[in-house]
Formats: sequence, C-alpha cells, structure tokens
Amino acid sequence: MKELTLKEWEEKYITGPIARFDQKNTMFRRVSWDSNIQDLLEDWSFAGGVKQKPGFTLKEQALRWGSRRGTDMGLFNTSKPNPSPQSLEIAAVMSKKKEIGKEGTYRAPEKEKVDVSNPEQITREIKKAASFFGADIVGVCKLDRRLAYSHSHYNGPDGLVHKPQEIPDEYKYAIVMGFEEDYHLLKYFPTYIADAATSMGYSRMAITNAYLSTFIRHLGFQVIDCTTNDVALSIPMAMQAGLGDLGRNGLLVTPQFGPRLRLSKVITDLPLVPDKPIDFGVTEFCAVCGKCADYCPAQAITDGERTDQPNNISNNSNGLKWPLNAERCRAHWGRSNKPCTNCISSCPFNKEMGGWFHRLVRWSVDHARWADRLYIKMDDWFGYGKPQKADNFWEEWR
Repeated sequence: MKELTLKEWEEKYITGPIARFDQKNTMFRRVSWDSNIQDLLEDWSFAGGVKQKPGFTLKEQALRWGSRRGTDMGLFNTSKPNPSPQSLEIAAVMSKKKEIGKEGTYRAPEKEKVDVSNPEQITREIKKAASFFGADIVGVCKLDRRLAYSHSHYNGPDGLVHKPQEIPDEYKYAIVMGFEEDYHLLKYFPTYIADAATSMGYSRMAITNAYLSTFIRHLGFQVIDCTTNDVALSIPMAMQAGLGDLGRNGLLVTPQFGPRLRLSKVITDLPLVPDKPIDFGVTEFCAVCGKCADYCPAQAITDGERTDQPNNISNNSNGLKWPLNAERCRAHWGRSNKPCTNCISSCPFNKEMGGWFHRLVRWSVDHARWADRLYIKMDDWFGYGKPQKADNFWEEWR
C-alpha cells in the first residue's frame, strides 16, 4: 500500500476546478423537489411491505427497522451550520431541563481547553476515543472546503428549506470514521436482511458521532457533527483521510472491509495531524473487473473507463471517476420497493480478512496488479458475490 501526497491524489482524481455541490442535487433530496424525478414513480419511499417470502417477512422487516432506530440520535444534533427546526425544538426542551436544576447534569468547565501542544499525541487520543465509541476505522484530513455543500436542503415544518451553508474559518480539520456492515447479512441481497446491515451502520454512526462530538466539546473545542450524508461529501473526505480509495461502484473501498461500510465525519477546530491518501490497487482492479456493473439491476454503474463528465445533476464535474447514474439507481429502488446492496455484496473486495488466503490475495492485488484478471476469475470460481437464499436465515444466523 502506497501513501500519496495530496498533490498526487489531486493529479489522480481532479481534472479541473471543483465547484461546491448543492445538497439539493443529491438523489435523495431531488425526490422532494425535482418534478422530472417525481413523475417517474408514485411511491419513492422504498419502505417495502411485509411479504410471505424469505427475506421479506415480518421478522426481516422488523430486523431492518430495528437496526435503523439509532439514527434518531440525529434529532438532537444542533451543531450543523443549518440545524433542522426539529433539532432546535428538542434542544430548547433539553436546555429548559438544565435550567430547572436537573441533578447529575454535567457541563464542561468554561474557558478550559486540553493541552494541544503535541498535535500528534492528541490525534492518537482522538482516534482511540473514536474507536472506543464505536468506529471501526478512523482517519483525519484537513477540511477541503470544496467538499462542503454550498447549500443545505431539508424538510421543515413549513415545507422545503434550502439555505446557503458556510463553515466558519476556524474549523480546519475533519475526523472521518467508517462503520463495518455485517458481511454475513450482506450475503442475503437484495432483501431486508442485507438492508439491516446498512441500517445498523447508520445507527452506529449517529451514536458514535454524538459521543465523539461531546468528547471534543468537553476538551474545550468546537465541533460540527455531520451525522449522515450531510454538510459535506463523505467519500472524497474519507479518501483524503487515508481510509480507502474510490471503486467503480462509486463507493469507498477500504483495505479492511472493501465497500461494506458507512461513513460519517466530525469537523472541528481542534488542531490535528492529517493522514495521507492511500493507493492499494483499487483503481486498476476496478478497471478490469466490472462485477458490480454486471450485478446492478438498474444498470446505473458505468462499465467503461473513468470520466470527469457527469451523468446528470447528481454528479459533480471535473472529478475523474466512474460516475454513478443515481437516477437509475434510486428509481430501481422505488420500482422494486425493496433495498438493493448488489454493488456492495458482489464486490470482490467484500471479504472478511480473517483467513490467510484472503489476506494473501489482497496483498497480491496491491503488489501484482498485472494479475487482476486472475483474481477476478478466482472470485467467480469460488462462488463469491452471489446472493444467498434467505430460507433458513434465522436458523443459520450465528
């Protein structure tokens, strides 16, 4: 695995000026305002119904939504540049409880700050705290303001809210965290079982972000808790923080977990030491693989070469990548009314790394890139990337 300088990373991925992206153009937000998208389907919820079919029964649906319960932690988040009205209402209620003298409420000492004369040490301690709070991998990058959304977009009590977003100058660093999705559950794609692994990732990140944000505030520094996919673009920040590289499926691919993880970040004015981007053969491997494109039921994944040209307004320009056609992807979810993790579950990087054989192949992908086609054939020979039947999930689940 090779470490890259930010200049080398730019040369690999950036072909021209990067404009800040408007959050309303992300696919999940477009559904709320873009009539061209809204007219494609009557139901965009992809909530799914209970069916008498393995993988979609009441138990699997309950597992899916139970796993997502932790995302409600985001309702307490008022640290974003444009907090939601709901979070402000909850904060007002909590503040009132503190004012009436609720016993046991702890407040950080005013004007006291932890000693940061040794940034290397404080960075190690922040990473240890993040891991203790629940993150599976942690990296740090300088805040690249090109990656912050130009506007925030959300549903307010009186309709859609679209506001310019600016992050104050004193916030200079981002702590980026990855949360593993369960390998065994993802084998049951595309069912509610596999989506439970995704949902649990979102819940874990919401809780861990709240813990880490509180920890940093009690050290005397400021925090913007970017709980889910808000405030800034997660994947390029994770790349700059040295967590992984960009795959054909449009997702971050990491050495530890491949693409099966969710990402969150915490932006802070706490002085930290940034990590370096890494290169471990993902770009070359994805260039000759294409299994995710073959398994994509929406044909939303580019099967050709990387390009810096967007498919539609849900892609940014001048970033060299395989741009995902998010319109096709999201529309497929709506039409099938069920989740889809095909591009994650079918990826050859999506392996548990406990055995020596998988570790050897992963090492070879990095050090003998000329043999990528052989590794892909081996993946097929051993039957990886194929969905597992959900008939006996509850009996087989460890």
